[in-house]
Amino acid sequence: MAYLIGIPLLIVLAILQTTVFADIHFFDGRPDIVLLAVIGWGLAGGDRQGMVWGLIGGLLLDSFSGLPLGSSAISLILIAFLVSLYAERVWEANLLMPIGIALGASLIFHFLSLGWLFTMGRNLDLPFSITRVILPTSILNMILILPIYQLMYGLHQRLYPPEIEI
Repeated sequence: MAYLIGIPLLIVLAILQTTVFADIHFFDGRPDIVLLAVIGWGLAGGDRQGMVWGLIGGLLLDSFSGLPLGSSAISLILIAFLVSLYAERVWEANLLMPIGIALGASLIFHFLSLGWLFTMGRNLDLPFSITRVILPTSILNMILILPIYQLMYGLHQRLYPPEIEI
């Protein structure tokens, strides 16, 4: 059931990320809402499904970007796996854990993207990339993770209501 909702949701988020959210920027950083959806779903309890969401979301992002097909997917699967290690430790009232995870995941995602670009032979200005793109994007992601996590948590609870023992 999560895939019937997740796949169309990821398609919409990938389109929004590459169109509407491309115009929302802080310095040269832009929010990664597909990355945040994968993180949010993994933290909400869909740890294994988060990796599938990472695969699908990454392939969608790669189809809209100049990165090799599958590079974002590999990065998002890795991030979903790392998030799944902490999914059991996230409490609903703990605001710092999702923010910290979003920071770490954003840094991992963007440094892996830089690595893919480097292996493709692209000339990179590393100080510019870090200060004008990666850090501002990480700040935006840290701000947006809280509402996105709450939305993913609500969706997860609706699809998989907790069992009540009598």
